[in-house]
Amino acid sequence: MSQTIEQKNSLDGFVKPGELVDIRSGHELSLQDRRIFNLLIENAWSEIGQDKPHRIAMNRLRGPRHRGSERVADSVKTLMTTLVEVPTTLDGQSAIFTTQLCGETTRMIDEDSPNAVLVYEFPKGLRKIIQDSRYWGRIKAYVMFAFNSKYALALYEAVCLRGNLRVNEQRFSVDEFRALLGVEPGKMPLFKNLKKWALDPAVVEVNGLSDFKVEIEPVRNGGQQRGRLIGFMLRWEKKTAEEWKDVCDELMRPKVGRIARISGKVEKVHMSTIPHVGL
Repeated sequence: MSQTIEQKNSLDGFVKPGELVDIRSGHELSLQDRRIFNLLIENAWSEIGQDKPHRIAMNRLRGPRHRGSERVADSVKTLMTTLVEVPTTLDGQSAIFTTQLCGETTRMIDEDSPNAVLVYEFPKGLRKIIQDSRYWGRIKAYVMFAFNSKYALALYEAVCLRGNLRVNEQRFSVDEFRALLGVEPGKMPLFKNLKKWALDPAVVEVNGLSDFKVEIEPVRNGGQQRGRLIGFMLRWEKKTAEEWKDVCDELMRPKVGRIARISGKVEKVHMSTIPHVGL
């Protein structure tokens, strides 16, 4: 298999290692945190394996839809204190390798200055994860900035990572799927609340604003209506060229009224035509 670090960013999107998509402790990251982390990866990608600082303009990190109350510094501090865990082995036994998402940084205090920059480094442990990685997804930055929900961005990254597999569905336990979407432990414990505030908004945005169609099906033990929830089945499909053109047209429109527009389109998306192939 090819190594992730050998891949190049392209018009299909920037490269993100799979270990950093299926991240543990992702619930600590807000939508802005996730966007900024992705931009730090994209910006440094050609030299990301090297032990060196990288430099990026604050304006780029703030993004096209920045709100004045959102400070880049807050997100950077969160990334510096958020840990990523990757399964490994130690002395022949199963183990967990843990490291930070971001290392030392130097930033200009006045983020509003047009010349403000951030100088940052990736810690040795994270560079090792990236250097050893052999699976990756390609994330389109302009799609990433179109989402209003961190759950939508997490779902989009998950299907980008899996989009080129020979299968088009994967089953997760409840805990695994909540972690995949970055749902905080203890938040929305009831399925109806999880569906209303996380699953449905994420599916609407991914189906309406990305190059994928997705479906999330609850898996129950003892009947699909009243049985005990034991997991989720995630299904995905790459959109056709015509469907992607419609998405691009939507991305060019003002955001006002967007949710209503794409919600209407989602009702027309039927996944029953996708052949279900198990992992």
